[in-house]
Amino acid sequence: YAVASMAATLDAVVAVDDAAIVAAMRLLHVHTGRVVEPAGAAGVAALLAARAASVEPFAPPSRPPRVATVLCGGN
Repeated sequence: YAVASMAATLDAVVAVDDAAIVAAMRLLHVHTGRVVEPAGAAGVAALLAARAASVEPFAPPSRPPRVATVLCGGN
């Protein structure tokens, strides 16, 4: 049920590896001072992977993408 529901609301799904998630965690800590858990950095890792690949999977090329991701962790 969850996957079928997501298909109606998502534009793209981006897979990232552990190294990309760790890099995103490091970037968030260095640039924002936030300490996030790996799952909390996965969205940022996906954004960085799309940017590195010069891909804009989140919006048509005719307009800038609007993207949101949740950061969590770091009690």
